Amino acid sequence: MNRAGSFMRALVLGALVFHSASPSYGQTATPPRWKPFGLQGTTVRSLATAPDLLCAGTQAQGIHCKTLPGGAWSFRGLAGKTVNWIWIDPTRPNVMFAATDAMGELGQLYRRLNGATSWEPSAAGLYVYAVHGVPGTNTVYVAGGGVWRSDDLGNSWTQKYPQGGQWSLEIAPTNPQAIWAGGETAIFMGYTILSENGGGTWKTVWDSRLIGDNQTSDISAHRTLPALALTGHEGFILRTTDSGTTFQEVLSAQVRFFLDWDGANPATAYGGGSPNGGTAQVFVSRDRGISWTSITGELAPRTVFRIEADHDRLGVAYAATDNGVYRFYGGGAPLCLDTRTGIDDLRLWRGDCPPAAPPAILGDAIAIDVDAVGETPSQVDLGEVECLIDTRDITLATIDPPEPAPGRTLGLLVRLAASTGYGSSSTGLPRVVASGDCP
Repeated sequence: MNRAGSFMRALVLGALVFHSASPSYGQTATPPRWKPFGLQGTTVRSLATAPDLLCAGTQAQGIHCKTLPGGAWSFRGLAGKTVNWIWIDPTRPNVMFAATDAMGELGQLYRRLNGATSWEPSAAGLYVYAVHGVPGTNTVYVAGGGVWRSDDLGNSWTQKYPQGGQWSLEIAPTNPQAIWAGGETAIFMGYTILSENGGGTWKTVWDSRLIGDNQTSDISAHRTLPALALTGHEGFILRTTDSGTTFQEVLSAQVRFFLDWDGANPATAYGGGSPNGGTAQVFVSRDRGISWTSITGELAPRTVFRIEADHDRLGVAYAATDNGVYRFYGGGAPLCLDTRTGIDDLRLWRGDCPPAAPPAILGDAIAIDVDAVGETPSQVDLGEVECLIDTRDITLATIDPPEPAPGRTLGLLVRLAASTGYGSSSTGLPRVVASGDCP
Protein backbone atom coordinates (compact mmCIF):
# COMPACT_ATOMS: atom_id res chain seq x y z
CA MET A 1 0.00 0.00 0.00
CA ASN A 2 1.40 3.41 -0.89
CA ARG A 3 1.63 6.29 1.57
CA ALA A 4 -1.47 7.98 0.15
CA GLY A 5 -3.46 4.80 0.73
CA SER A 6 -2.28 4.46 4.33
CA PHE A 7 -3.24 8.07 4.98
CA MET A 8 -6.79 7.45 3.77
CA ARG A 9 -7.01 4.26 5.82
CA ALA A 10 -6.00 6.19 8.91
CA LEU A 11 -8.67 8.78 8.25
CA VAL A 12 -11.43 6.18 7.86
CA LEU A 13 -10.44 4.29 10.99
CA GLY A 14 -10.03 7.52 12.86
CA ALA A 15 -13.52 8.63 11.94
CA LEU A 16 -14.88 5.37 13.32
CA VAL A 17 -13.04 5.13 16.60
CA PHE A 18 -12.79 8.79 17.59
CA HIS A 19 -16.52 8.80 18.25
CA SER A 20 -16.33 6.30 21.13
CA ALA A 21 -19.10 7.20 23.57
CA SER A 22 -17.49 5.81 26.73
CA PRO A 23 -13.74 6.54 26.73
CA SER A 24 -11.58 5.24 29.57
CA TYR A 25 -7.90 5.03 30.33
CA GLY A 26 -6.30 1.66 31.04
CA GLN A 27 -3.13 1.10 33.00
CA THR A 28 -0.99 1.07 29.88
CA ALA A 29 -2.41 4.28 28.40
CA THR A 30 -0.48 7.52 28.38
CA PRO A 31 -3.02 10.09 29.59
CA PRO A 32 -3.44 13.44 27.85
CA ARG A 33 -0.71 15.81 28.98
CA TRP A 34 -0.51 19.37 30.16
CA LYS A 35 2.62 21.02 28.80
CA PRO A 36 4.22 24.36 29.74
CA PHE A 37 3.05 27.04 27.32
CA GLY A 38 4.98 30.10 28.41
CA LEU A 39 5.49 32.58 31.24
CA GLN A 40 7.04 29.86 33.41
CA GLY A 41 8.39 31.40 36.59
CA THR A 42 5.47 33.84 36.70
CA THR A 43 2.22 33.47 38.64
CA VAL A 44 -0.70 33.73 36.19
CA ARG A 45 -4.07 34.62 37.76
CA SER A 46 -6.39 34.93 34.73
CA LEU A 47 -6.73 33.95 31.08
CA ALA A 48 -8.79 35.09 28.11
CA THR A 49 -8.99 33.90 24.52
CA ALA A 50 -10.19 35.30 21.22
CA PRO A 51 -9.67 33.94 17.70
CA ASP A 52 -5.91 33.27 17.39
CA LEU A 53 -5.16 35.17 20.61
CA LEU A 54 -4.38 34.15 24.20
CA CYS A 55 -3.85 36.69 27.00
CA ALA A 56 -2.68 36.04 30.55
CA GLY A 57 -3.15 38.27 33.55
CA THR A 58 -0.27 37.89 35.99
CA GLN A 59 0.37 38.61 39.64
CA ALA A 60 1.94 42.07 39.88
CA GLN A 61 3.31 41.89 36.31
CA GLY A 62 0.39 43.04 34.17
CA ILE A 63 -0.93 41.42 30.99
CA HIS A 64 0.98 39.30 28.48
CA CYS A 65 -0.47 38.02 25.20
CA LYS A 66 0.53 35.81 22.31
CA THR A 67 -0.90 35.17 18.87
CA LEU A 68 -1.78 31.55 18.14
CA PRO A 69 -0.54 29.10 17.25
CA GLY A 70 3.12 30.07 17.10
CA GLY A 71 3.51 33.67 18.30
CA ALA A 72 5.81 34.78 21.09
CA TRP A 73 4.55 36.15 24.41
CA SER A 74 4.70 39.94 24.63
CA PHE A 75 3.97 42.41 27.41
CA ARG A 76 0.70 44.31 26.85
CA GLY A 77 0.68 46.75 29.77
CA LEU A 78 -0.62 47.29 33.32
CA ALA A 79 2.85 46.94 34.81
CA GLY A 80 2.91 46.26 38.53
CA LYS A 81 -0.75 45.22 38.68
CA THR A 82 -2.30 41.85 39.47
CA VAL A 83 -4.88 41.08 36.79
CA ASN A 84 -7.74 39.00 38.20
CA TRP A 85 -9.95 38.99 35.12
CA ILE A 86 -9.64 39.75 31.39
CA TRP A 87 -12.38 40.09 28.81
CA ILE A 88 -11.58 40.33 25.08
CA ASP A 89 -14.34 41.01 22.57
CA PRO A 90 -13.94 38.03 20.20
CA THR A 91 -15.38 40.03 17.30
CA ARG A 92 -13.09 43.03 17.99
CA PRO A 93 -9.93 41.80 19.75
CA ASN A 94 -8.73 45.40 20.08
CA VAL A 95 -11.48 45.92 22.69
CA MET A 96 -10.17 44.64 26.03
CA PHE A 97 -11.09 45.12 29.70
CA ALA A 98 -9.12 44.06 32.76
CA ALA A 99 -9.97 43.95 36.47
CA THR A 100 -6.87 44.52 38.58
CA ASP A 101 -5.49 44.77 42.08
CA ALA A 102 -2.44 46.75 43.15
CA MET A 103 -1.09 48.17 46.37
CA GLY A 104 -3.72 50.68 47.54
CA GLU A 105 -5.86 50.06 44.44
CA LEU A 106 -8.08 47.02 44.92
CA GLY A 107 -10.71 46.07 42.36
CA GLN A 108 -9.91 48.59 39.64
CA LEU A 109 -11.17 48.35 36.03
CA TYR A 110 -9.08 49.30 33.00
CA ARG A 111 -9.92 49.30 29.32
CA ARG A 112 -8.05 49.47 26.03
CA LEU A 113 -10.09 50.37 22.95
CA ASN A 114 -9.50 50.65 19.22
CA GLY A 115 -6.00 49.24 19.29
CA ALA A 116 -4.69 51.83 21.74
CA THR A 117 -1.26 51.06 23.17
CA SER A 118 -2.10 52.17 26.71
CA TRP A 119 -4.81 51.31 29.22
CA GLU A 120 -7.16 53.85 30.76
CA PRO A 121 -9.18 53.52 33.98
CA SER A 122 -12.93 52.95 33.86
CA ALA A 123 -15.67 52.50 36.48
CA ALA A 124 -14.06 54.89 38.96
CA GLY A 125 -15.28 54.35 42.52
CA LEU A 126 -16.56 50.82 41.89
CA TYR A 127 -15.03 47.64 43.27
CA VAL A 128 -14.58 45.34 40.26
CA TYR A 129 -13.43 41.74 40.34
CA ALA A 130 -14.99 40.39 37.09
CA VAL A 131 -15.83 41.93 33.72
CA HIS A 132 -17.73 40.55 30.73
CA GLY A 133 -19.20 42.16 27.63
CA VAL A 134 -21.65 41.42 24.84
CA PRO A 135 -19.53 40.74 21.74
CA GLY A 136 -19.82 43.30 18.96
CA THR A 137 -21.75 45.82 21.07
CA ASN A 138 -20.99 48.63 23.53
CA THR A 139 -22.56 46.75 26.46
CA VAL A 140 -20.25 45.67 29.29
CA TYR A 141 -21.00 44.32 32.78
CA VAL A 142 -18.80 44.33 35.87
CA ALA A 143 -19.24 42.52 39.18
CA GLY A 144 -17.62 42.56 42.59
CA GLY A 145 -19.17 45.19 44.83
CA GLY A 146 -22.49 44.65 43.05
CA VAL A 147 -23.30 44.28 39.35
CA TRP A 148 -23.06 47.32 37.08
CA ARG A 149 -23.79 47.81 33.37
CA SER A 150 -22.36 50.17 30.78
CA ASP A 151 -23.81 50.71 27.30
CA ASP A 152 -20.99 52.94 26.06
CA LEU A 153 -17.92 50.69 26.54
CA GLY A 154 -17.28 51.90 30.05
CA ASN A 155 -17.76 55.66 29.83
CA SER A 156 -20.70 55.51 32.25
CA TRP A 157 -22.17 52.85 34.53
CA THR A 158 -25.59 51.98 35.95
CA GLN A 159 -26.03 49.79 39.00
CA LYS A 160 -28.08 46.65 38.29
CA TYR A 161 -27.61 44.62 41.49
CA PRO A 162 -26.81 46.35 44.77
CA GLN A 163 -25.32 43.66 47.00
CA GLY A 164 -21.65 42.85 46.63
CA GLY A 165 -19.61 39.69 47.02
CA GLN A 166 -19.48 38.53 43.39
CA TRP A 167 -16.50 36.41 42.30
CA SER A 168 -17.94 35.25 38.98
CA LEU A 169 -19.74 36.75 35.99
CA GLU A 170 -21.04 35.28 32.74
CA ILE A 171 -23.14 36.44 29.80
CA ALA A 172 -24.83 33.51 28.06
CA PRO A 173 -23.48 33.16 24.51
CA THR A 174 -26.97 32.24 23.32
CA ASN A 175 -28.75 35.22 24.92
CA PRO A 176 -27.10 38.58 25.68
CA GLN A 177 -29.92 39.35 28.11
CA ALA A 178 -29.06 36.35 30.34
CA ILE A 179 -26.53 37.55 32.93
CA TRP A 180 -25.15 35.15 35.53
CA ALA A 181 -23.19 36.20 38.62
CA GLY A 182 -22.24 34.62 41.91
CA GLY A 183 -19.90 34.55 44.84
CA GLU A 184 -20.42 34.52 48.59
CA THR A 185 -21.99 36.72 51.24
CA ALA A 186 -20.31 38.32 54.25
CA ILE A 187 -20.92 35.10 56.20
CA PHE A 188 -19.32 33.07 53.35
CA MET A 189 -22.60 31.62 52.08
CA GLY A 190 -22.29 30.77 48.40
CA TYR A 191 -24.91 32.00 45.95
CA THR A 192 -25.69 32.27 42.23
CA ILE A 193 -27.97 34.91 40.69
CA LEU A 194 -29.44 35.23 37.20
CA SER A 195 -31.04 38.07 35.27
CA GLU A 196 -32.85 37.24 32.05
CA ASN A 197 -33.54 40.84 31.04
CA GLY A 198 -30.10 42.43 30.92
CA GLY A 199 -29.89 43.16 34.64
CA GLY A 200 -33.37 44.65 35.02
CA THR A 201 -34.47 42.07 37.57
CA TRP A 202 -32.64 39.23 39.31
CA LYS A 203 -33.43 35.95 41.01
CA THR A 204 -31.31 33.82 43.30
CA VAL A 205 -31.17 30.46 41.55
CA TRP A 206 -28.90 28.73 44.11
CA ASP A 207 -27.51 29.32 47.57
CA SER A 208 -25.69 27.16 50.09
CA ARG A 209 -28.39 27.70 52.75
CA LEU A 210 -26.17 29.42 55.31
CA ILE A 211 -23.42 26.82 54.92
CA GLY A 212 -20.06 28.57 54.46
CA ASP A 213 -17.16 27.93 52.10
CA ASN A 214 -19.33 27.13 49.08
CA GLN A 215 -18.47 30.20 47.02
CA THR A 216 -19.66 30.32 43.42
CA SER A 217 -16.22 30.78 41.91
CA ASP A 218 -17.08 30.44 38.21
CA ILE A 219 -20.03 30.10 35.83
CA SER A 220 -19.95 28.82 32.26
CA ALA A 221 -23.08 28.94 30.11
CA HIS A 222 -23.18 26.56 27.17
CA ARG A 223 -22.23 28.01 23.80
CA THR A 224 -25.24 26.65 21.88
CA LEU A 225 -27.84 25.28 24.35
CA PRO A 226 -29.65 28.21 26.01
CA ALA A 227 -30.71 26.57 29.28
CA LEU A 228 -27.51 24.62 30.02
CA ALA A 229 -24.90 26.01 32.40
CA LEU A 230 -22.23 24.79 34.81
CA THR A 231 -21.34 26.50 38.07
CA GLY A 232 -18.09 25.91 39.93
CA HIS A 233 -17.89 26.05 43.73
CA GLU A 234 -15.54 25.27 46.58
CA GLY A 235 -15.62 21.50 46.37
CA PHE A 236 -18.15 20.69 43.63
CA ILE A 237 -19.62 21.46 40.20
CA LEU A 238 -23.36 21.97 39.66
CA ARG A 239 -25.20 21.56 36.35
CA THR A 240 -28.51 23.06 35.26
CA THR A 241 -30.47 22.33 32.09
CA ASP A 242 -33.34 24.71 32.88
CA SER A 243 -31.61 28.07 33.47
CA GLY A 244 -31.18 27.52 37.18
CA THR A 245 -34.62 26.23 38.11
CA THR A 246 -32.93 23.02 39.27
CA PHE A 247 -29.30 21.99 39.77
CA GLN A 248 -27.58 18.61 40.01
CA GLU A 249 -24.17 18.03 41.55
CA VAL A 250 -22.06 16.34 38.88
CA LEU A 251 -18.56 16.37 40.41
CA SER A 252 -17.07 16.63 43.87
CA ALA A 253 -13.38 17.31 44.64
CA GLN A 254 -11.46 19.37 47.16
CA VAL A 255 -10.74 22.33 44.89
CA ARG A 256 -12.21 25.71 44.00
CA PHE A 257 -13.61 24.96 40.53
CA PHE A 258 -13.14 27.05 37.39
CA LEU A 259 -14.91 26.03 34.17
CA ASP A 260 -15.10 26.44 30.42
CA TRP A 261 -16.68 24.75 27.43
CA ASP A 262 -14.52 23.52 24.56
CA GLY A 263 -14.23 26.05 21.75
CA ALA A 264 -15.16 23.60 18.97
CA ASN A 265 -16.88 20.59 20.56
CA PRO A 266 -20.17 21.45 22.31
CA ALA A 267 -20.12 18.16 24.23
CA THR A 268 -16.81 18.84 25.98
CA ALA A 269 -16.19 20.92 29.10
CA TYR A 270 -13.19 21.44 31.38
CA GLY A 271 -13.18 22.03 35.13
CA GLY A 272 -10.44 22.34 37.68
CA GLY A 273 -8.64 24.38 40.26
CA SER A 274 -6.91 24.17 43.63
CA PRO A 275 -7.95 24.39 47.26
CA ASN A 276 -6.53 27.17 49.37
CA GLY A 277 -2.88 26.22 49.77
CA GLY A 278 -3.31 22.81 48.10
CA THR A 279 -2.55 21.05 44.86
CA ALA A 280 -4.54 21.01 41.63
CA GLN A 281 -7.15 18.68 40.21
CA VAL A 282 -8.45 19.07 36.65
CA PHE A 283 -11.21 17.15 34.84
CA VAL A 284 -12.81 16.85 31.41
CA SER A 285 -16.42 16.00 30.55
CA ARG A 286 -17.33 14.67 27.12
CA ASP A 287 -21.09 14.43 27.66
CA ARG A 288 -22.06 18.07 28.28
CA GLY A 289 -21.02 18.08 31.90
CA ILE A 290 -22.78 14.93 33.15
CA SER A 291 -19.72 12.77 33.90
CA TRP A 292 -16.08 13.73 34.42
CA THR A 293 -12.64 12.14 34.01
CA SER A 294 -9.46 13.33 35.69
CA ILE A 295 -6.81 14.85 33.42
CA THR A 296 -4.73 16.38 36.20
CA GLY A 297 -1.40 14.92 35.11
CA GLU A 298 1.46 17.39 35.28
CA LEU A 299 -0.70 20.01 37.01
CA ALA A 300 -0.91 18.04 40.26
CA PRO A 301 1.94 19.98 41.99
CA ARG A 302 0.71 23.33 40.72
CA THR A 303 -1.79 25.88 42.01
CA VAL A 304 -4.43 26.47 39.32
CA PHE A 305 -6.17 29.86 39.30
CA ARG A 306 -8.20 29.59 36.09
CA ILE A 307 -9.19 27.15 33.31
CA GLU A 308 -9.85 28.55 29.84
CA ALA A 309 -10.65 26.69 26.60
CA ASP A 310 -9.20 27.86 23.32
CA HIS A 311 -11.68 30.03 21.45
CA ASP A 312 -12.04 27.67 18.48
CA ARG A 313 -9.35 24.95 18.57
CA LEU A 314 -10.66 21.45 19.11
CA GLY A 315 -9.59 19.82 22.37
CA VAL A 316 -7.33 22.66 23.54
CA ALA A 317 -7.49 24.21 26.99
CA TYR A 318 -5.18 26.38 29.10
CA ALA A 319 -4.51 26.59 32.82
CA ALA A 320 -3.32 29.68 34.70
CA THR A 321 -0.91 28.46 37.39
CA ASP A 322 1.71 29.55 39.90
CA ASN A 323 4.30 28.63 37.26
CA GLY A 324 3.00 30.20 34.08
CA VAL A 325 0.51 28.93 31.50
CA TYR A 326 0.00 25.24 30.72
CA ARG A 327 -1.70 23.88 27.61
CA PHE A 328 -3.79 20.71 27.24
CA TYR A 329 -4.59 18.82 24.05
CA GLY A 330 -6.56 15.58 24.13
CA GLY A 331 -9.34 14.08 26.15
CA GLY A 332 -10.74 11.57 23.71
CA ALA A 333 -10.79 7.78 23.82
CA PRO A 334 -7.34 6.12 23.83
CA LEU A 335 -6.27 4.73 20.47
CA CYS A 336 -3.51 2.29 19.68
CA LEU A 337 -1.28 3.30 16.79
CA ASP A 338 0.02 0.07 15.24
CA THR A 339 2.88 0.18 12.71
CA ARG A 340 4.23 -3.33 13.31
CA THR A 341 3.84 -4.15 9.60
CA GLY A 342 5.42 -0.86 8.55
CA ILE A 343 4.60 2.80 8.46
CA ASP A 344 2.90 2.47 5.06
CA ASP A 345 0.40 0.04 6.57
CA LEU A 346 -0.41 1.76 9.85
CA ARG A 347 -3.54 0.82 11.74
CA LEU A 348 -5.59 2.38 14.53
CA TRP A 349 -7.24 0.26 17.19
CA ARG A 350 -9.72 1.33 19.85
CA GLY A 351 -8.25 1.30 23.37
CA ASP A 352 -4.77 0.91 24.82
CA CYS A 353 -1.97 -0.85 23.00
CA PRO A 354 -1.28 -4.40 24.21
CA PRO A 355 2.03 -5.08 25.99
CA ALA A 356 4.57 -6.20 23.42
CA ALA A 357 8.22 -5.74 22.52
CA PRO A 358 8.49 -5.66 18.73
CA PRO A 359 11.45 -3.97 17.03
CA ALA A 360 11.22 -0.20 17.61
CA ILE A 361 10.21 2.16 14.84
CA LEU A 362 11.02 5.75 15.74
CA GLY A 363 8.77 8.43 14.34
CA ASP A 364 6.33 11.29 14.78
CA ALA A 365 2.54 11.40 14.69
CA ILE A 366 0.32 14.43 14.16
CA ALA A 367 -3.42 15.08 14.31
CA ILE A 368 -5.01 17.25 11.64
CA ASP A 369 -8.41 18.84 11.15
CA VAL A 370 -9.51 17.24 7.89
CA ASP A 371 -11.94 20.07 7.19
CA ALA A 372 -9.06 22.55 7.24
CA VAL A 373 -6.92 20.72 4.68
CA GLY A 374 -6.53 22.64 1.41
CA GLU A 375 -4.78 22.05 -1.89
CA THR A 376 -2.76 24.50 -3.98
CA PRO A 377 -1.18 23.85 -7.38
CA SER A 378 2.07 22.85 -5.67
CA GLN A 379 1.14 21.19 -2.35
CA VAL A 380 -1.49 19.94 0.07
CA ASP A 381 -1.67 22.37 3.00
CA LEU A 382 -2.45 20.47 6.20
CA GLY A 383 -3.05 23.70 8.12
CA GLU A 384 -2.39 23.87 11.85
CA VAL A 385 -1.56 20.45 13.28
CA GLU A 386 -1.00 18.99 16.73
CA CYS A 387 2.03 16.87 17.59
CA LEU A 388 0.88 13.65 19.30
CA ILE A 389 4.18 11.72 19.27
CA ASP A 390 7.54 13.43 19.03
CA THR A 391 10.36 11.10 17.94
CA ARG A 392 9.68 7.97 19.95
CA ASP A 393 8.72 4.38 19.32
CA ILE A 394 5.53 4.28 17.24
CA THR A 395 5.44 0.51 16.76
CA LEU A 396 2.67 0.18 19.35
CA ALA A 397 1.91 3.61 20.82
CA THR A 398 -1.18 4.65 22.77
CA ILE A 399 -2.33 8.15 21.79
CA ASP A 400 -5.07 10.41 23.12
CA PRO A 401 -6.44 12.78 20.48
CA PRO A 402 -9.61 14.68 21.39
CA GLU A 403 -13.13 13.76 20.45
CA PRO A 404 -13.96 15.62 17.23
CA ALA A 405 -16.77 18.11 17.17
CA PRO A 406 -20.03 16.90 15.57
CA GLY A 407 -19.74 16.94 11.80
CA ARG A 408 -15.94 17.22 11.86
CA THR A 409 -13.24 14.59 11.42
CA LEU A 410 -9.75 14.32 12.83
CA GLY A 411 -7.03 12.71 10.74
CA LEU A 412 -3.72 11.14 11.72
CA LEU A 413 -0.44 11.24 9.83
CA VAL A 414 2.75 9.42 10.78
CA ARG A 415 6.33 9.81 9.56
CA LEU A 416 9.67 8.22 10.35
CA ALA A 417 12.05 10.13 12.61
CA ALA A 418 14.21 12.68 10.77
CA SER A 419 11.78 12.78 7.82
CA THR A 420 11.14 16.23 6.42
CA GLY A 421 7.52 15.77 5.42
CA TYR A 422 4.42 13.60 5.47
CA GLY A 423 4.64 12.04 2.05
CA SER A 424 2.40 12.76 -0.89
CA SER A 425 -1.35 12.82 -1.25
CA SER A 426 -3.27 10.76 -3.78
CA THR A 427 -2.74 13.62 -6.24
CA GLY A 428 1.02 13.27 -5.90
CA LEU A 429 1.44 16.63 -4.19
CA PRO A 430 3.56 16.84 -1.02
CA ARG A 431 1.74 17.33 2.28
CA VAL A 432 2.98 20.45 4.07
CA VAL A 433 2.27 21.54 7.64
CA ALA A 434 1.38 25.21 7.99
CA SER A 435 2.15 25.36 11.72
CA GLY A 436 2.41 23.27 14.87
CA ASP A 437 4.59 20.45 13.53
CA CYS A 438 6.56 18.13 15.82
CA PRO A 439 9.91 19.69 16.78
